[in-house]
Parts: sequence; structure tokens; C-alpha cells
Amino acid sequence: MIISALPYVNNVPHLGNLIGSLLSTDYNQTISFFFLLLILNLRYCRLRNYNTLCICGTDEYGTATETKALEEKCTPREICDKYYDLLTKIYKWFQLEFDFLGRTSTQKQTEIVQDIFWKLHKRNLIFNQSVEQLYSDTCEQ
Repeated sequence: MIISALPYVNNVPHLGNLIGSLLSTDYNQTISFFFLLLILNLRYCRLRNYNTLCICGTDEYGTATETKALEEKCTPREICDKYYDLLTKIYKWFQLEFDFLGRTSTQKQTEIVQDIFWKLHKRNLIFNQSVEQLYSDTCEQ
């Protein structure tokens, strides 16, 4: 099984997103480097006829998605749909053939995450914590 970090769906991905050569931070270069390794490993395994399952998806939650939706004057769902479709086309153009390309916003994903959460909660492995964050009185966000 080959898996990858989930890309966000708030912008148009480019080659730098795939291989890290255009990104400046160490974290993004590390993630993109591992994505490149995923691609190379996947192609190698398939050329060798290994029984290979490659899974990826899109991260459709977060501030970046909400901000992009406000910028484009649409809903977060519309942003997710738009960029998921675009990402799928780009992966196809790069001949990245995932066996499954999921989305964090699906009902099944929500059920799985909630199930895991409640199992952890029952074992007292979930903790409450207060965190200070920025808030705009003007935007009420």
C-alpha cells in the first residue's frame, strides 16, 4: 500500500506541489519530496507487476478553504468541488494513477473519523485545551 499526504483544495496545483522544487519551506519540500518518492515507488512497483494499492485524497477542511471561498464569493463546498475536479485532471495529465482518490468531506470519511474519535474518547485519550487565536470584530471571524 502506498499513501500520500493529502493536498489542500484551495488553489491550482503546479509542478512544484508535486516535486517540491518550487517551494521554499523545509516542511513543504519534505512533503513534496515524499510525494515524488510516492510517484517513483508507485511506477516502479507497477512496472514490476507487484500487487500495489495507491491511495490519496484531498483535504477539504480548514481556514484556507474557507478563505478561498470568501475570495471567490462561493461556498466552501463549491471550492472543494472545483479544485477536486481540477486536481483530478492534473493528476491524470501527470499520469498519476491512484487506485482511490478520496475526499475528507464525504459522509463515509466523516463516519470513520467520528468512530475513531469516540473510541479514543472512551479511552480518555481526548483532552480539552484552550488556545488563543486571532479574531476580527469587523469580519466576525
